Amino acid sequence: MKKARLYTLTLTGINIVVVIISLISSSYLYLSAKEKLCNSKLESGEREVREISRLLEQQLRSGLSKDQVIHNLQISIENTDIKSDFICMYNQKGIELCHPNPALIGLKIQENNSQVNGIGNQEFKPLSTVLEQGEKIGGMRTFPNDPKRKSEIININPVAGTDWMVASHANLAVLEEELSDLYLQFVVSLFLSTVFISVCCYLMIRLIYRKYERVFDLEKEDLNYRVNELQILNLQLNSNQQKLQNLADNTIQNDTSKESEILKKRILTYHKDELIKLDIQEIAYILLDSGITYIYTFDNRQYNSNNSLDEVMKWLDPTIFYRANRQFIININSISSILLYGKNQLKLIIKPDPKIDIIISKNKVAEFKSWLDQ
Repeated sequence: MKKARLYTLTLTGINIVVVIISLISSSYLYLSAKEKLCNSKLESGEREVREISRLLEQQLRSGLSKDQVIHNLQISIENTDIKSDFICMYNQKGIELCHPNPALIGLKIQENNSQVNGIGNQEFKPLSTVLEQGEKIGGMRTFPNDPKRKSEIININPVAGTDWMVASHANLAVLEEELSDLYLQFVVSLFLSTVFISVCCYLMIRLIYRKYERVFDLEKEDLNYRVNELQILNLQLNSNQQKLQNLADNTIQNDTSKESEILKKRILTYHKDELIKLDIQEIAYILLDSGITYIYTFDNRQYNSNNSLDEVMKWLDPTIFYRANRQFIININSISSILLYGKNQLKLIIKPDPKIDIIISKNKVAEFKSWLDQ
C-alpha cells in the first residue's frame, strides 16, 4: 500500500506540474492566436473592401449610374448576418448609403459615435472625421460613449471617382467568443489526455517495477531468515559454551562428540507436553520455521525438536536424507516429482505437501543429482 501510495503521489505531483505548465503555455498560445486572428481579420477585411471598391469602380466605368451601383450593392448585402462581420458603405459626409439593415440607410454617423485607431498609430480619430477625410484605414473601432456596443475590427477603402467609403466590420467580441470556445475545448482535451496518460504511466510503472518488487521481497525474506538463523545460532552458541563450562574433563567431551556422530535409529521429539520416541524411517521431512524445528512424518503428523537442522542431520543416514536448503531436510522416499524451475534450478514435490516451495539452488543441483544417483 505504501509503495502504491508513493507512486500515486509522485504521478499526481508530476501531473500538477504538467497541467500548470500546459495552462501557462496554452494561455500564451491563446493570446498569440487572438493577435494573429485580429491581424488575419484586418488583412482579409482590407482585401474584401479593396475588391468591392474595384468592383464598384468597374460598374461606374461601364456606364451604370451611381444610384444603380448603390442599389446593386445594397441588394447583395441586405439582410446578411451583422453579428460577426458585415459590409456597408458611407459617403464622406458620414451618411449610410448601404447597410445589411435597410433601416439604417440614410442615417449619419455623428462625431461622438465611435473612434478609430489605425494600425501603428496611437492617435484615435472619430469615424466621422476619417470618412470626411476620405482616408484608407484599417484598425480598431471603439464606442466610448456606448458601453453596450463591442469593439470592432474595421477596414475602410475609398471608391475612386466618388465620395463613397466601403467599410468592413468584424465584431471583436464574437471572434473572442469563438476563440474562447476553441480554447476551452483544448483545455478539456488537455485535462482528459493528462488523466489518460497518468493512468497509463501508473500501470506501466507498476508492471515494470513488479519484477523488482518481487526480487526485493525475496531478498527481504532471505535477510529476515538469516537474522532469525543468526539469533538461533547465537542462542545455540551460548548454550554450547555453558555446556562446555560444566563438563568435567575432555573425556566426557570426546564421548559426547562421538555419540553425536553416531547415526540414530530413533530420536526424541515433543508433541504438546508429551515426549515421543520417533523412528527415523517414519520421518518424511524436517522443516525450520521461525527458529523452530518441526518434524513431519509420512502420515503428516507434526512434532517439535529443540535441535537445529545441522544437529539433526548428523543423526540421519546421508544416503536417505538430504539437506535441500536452509529450511528443509527431506527423505528420498518423500519425493514424488522433480521439476525444472527458473534458470538451472529444481523444484521438489514431496508428500505430504509442506505448502512451501522446496527449491534446489543452481549451486546445489549437481550435488543433489549425485545424491539421487548413489
